[in-house]
Amino acid sequence: MQTSPSLRENSPHQAWVLAVVSGFSDTVGFLSWGAFAGLMSGNSVLLGIALAGGQMGDALHRLGIIAAFLAGIAVSTLLVKKSLPLPGFVAIEATLLLLAAVLPVAGAAPMLGLAMGIQNAMANNFAGLTLNTVFITGNLQKLIQTLIGRSRRSREVASEPDHAGIIVGLWIFYLAGAALGAAAHSHLTHPLLLAPLLLLLVLFGPANSTARK
Repeated sequence: MQTSPSLRENSPHQAWVLAVVSGFSDTVGFLSWGAFAGLMSGNSVLLGIALAGGQMGDALHRLGIIAAFLAGIAVSTLLVKKSLPLPGFVAIEATLLLLAAVLPVAGAAPMLGLAMGIQNAMANNFAGLTLNTVFITGNLQKLIQTLIGRSRRSREVASEPDHAGIIVGLWIFYLAGAALGAAAHSHLTHPLLLAPLLLLLVLFGPANSTARK
């Protein structure tokens, strides 16, 4: 019996779409407001720099994005526990992305952080592999660990899922999203309006065959 679609049990293709959305959003956010939408390590560094320089306005700006990202994680975690299906998650995130596209910077940057927090908490299991779609440092670490593990179990490689390929694809699509975000920022008045359209592609990704019971 097919279960209702959930972003916790979907295909690598959907992970890659989400990586495009996050790479796009982070790039537009950084170029537009000098802050990241989903990279809280970067925002924490910028927050520390602002505090050290006595730039309290900038510090509050970055702190607000971090708080919004954490709020998004909290909201998403609660919705996952209530088994909200994939279209519901997509509708919520797309709405937040649309608001971020048209609000002034004081509201747009936290709104985008909220959207990325929701995305990262709702989408972390693809083909049996736990991944972040909003930030990729941990994924790259997992890639190296996977490759080393495979080299030690060469006889089992043929029967294992291609986890290394999934992770490499995630990085490539994140990079593609960043490049697209930079181009959109250069040529469009409201570049974030493209993000919800990209997000809709998640609904058309092939479902993972393991998402059955």
